[in-house]
Amino acid sequence: MIDEALVAYNAGRVDGAAGHRDPQVAEDPEFGADYRIGLLDGRIAAFHLMTEIRRVLGAEGSLFDEGES
Repeated sequence: MIDEALVAYNAGRVDGAAGHRDPQVAEDPEFGADYRIGLLDGRIAAFHLMTEIRRVLGAEGSLFDEGES
């Protein structure tokens, strides 16, 4: 049971970092909560990564803007 919970958490963390949510897994009555916690942790990790990249690059505003036209 613990192994399955860890697998669900890890799947959620990977999906969260990728910006993807699997609604079927998230609603699973047995392991959905573990998946959703992992999903949130993955999103937070991705946010921190982007924040650090912006800091290193000295970026202000969006990293994807090409400037005003």
